[in-house]
Amino acid sequence: MKKVISTALLIIVILLSGCAAPSRYSWNNYDGVLYQHYKNPAENDAFIENLKGIVQAAEASGNVPPGIYAEYGFALYEKGQYNEAMIFYQKEYDKWPESRVLMKKMMSNTNMRIEKTGQKQSEGNPVKQ
Repeated sequence: MKKVISTALLIIVILLSGCAAPSRYSWNNYDGVLYQHYKNPAENDAFIENLKGIVQAAEASGNVPPGIYAEYGFALYEKGQYNEAMIFYQKEYDKWPESRVLMKKMMSNTNMRIEKTGQKQSEGNPVKQ
C-alpha cells in the first residue's frame, strides 16, 4: 500500500511540475550572460554586445524585463558612453516606475559626468527628470 501511495505522489509531482507558467518577460539567457561577465570581467565588450542583443530581443517581443535597460545603461556608462547610457536609464525610468528613484540618481550622476568630461548631451535625447 505504501508503494502505491508513494508512486501516486511521485506521478502527481511530476505532472504538476510540467504545469509551470512560462516566464512573463524575455530574459534571453541574461543569467548566462551575467554569469560569464562575472567569470571574465575583462571581456566587457562581449558583455555589452550580449546585453545589446538581449535588449533588442526583449523590445522586439514587447516583454522587456525589469532592470535590463538599467544594466545595459550602466555597462555603457562604465565604457564612457554617457549619452547612450542616459537613453537606457530614461527607458528604465519610463518603463518601470519602481526604479524611478534609482534612475533619477543615475541620470543625475551621468549628467555630472557629462559636464565634467565636457561632452555635449545629445540633442535627440531630452532627458526627463
